[in-house]
Amino acid sequence: MLTEEFLKEHFVDAYFIDNERTTIEVQTKTEDKKSIFITIIPFDLNNLQYQALNKVMSLDDLHEATYNHHKKESEAFKQEVMRIAKEDGMIIDKETNNAEFFPKLVKGIFENEDDEDHLFALKLALFQVDKIRDSENAELKSNIRKSKTKAEVLLNALKII
Repeated sequence: MLTEEFLKEHFVDAYFIDNERTTIEVQTKTEDKKSIFITIIPFDLNNLQYQALNKVMSLDDLHEATYNHHKKESEAFKQEVMRIAKEDGMIIDKETNNAEFFPKLVKGIFENEDDEDHLFALKLALFQVDKIRDSENAELKSNIRKSKTKAEVLLNALKII
């Protein structure tokens, strides 16, 4: 059970883990301070563990930590998707200039047209393009997100450009 005294010495971080913001993950160092231990507690003003947490982290700080945690998770996810897309030849770095690029591009678009992983990676990569990301055409941007095939995604992206 989390206590105020324990948290004062061992607290690492805390954030909501559900969209309804009813459950909190509290991270603390173990007694030997070599590992991180996770405790799940309810967000309940009458709960003793929440009251102890509230002594070391305000509710505003908890909301901010939740936002930052989700932002870091989202960024890590995007980076992993981009890494996988590059490995699979779906995305080539600007510095890469070889004759294999265009055959891989064509193959990537027209084979496995509805592959969900490739489709997601393509959408993510297209929203990295300034003209698409900064476009004020909400309808076409929405069409890219809703597209079910790679060709449809590209068609909508080209309409923006």
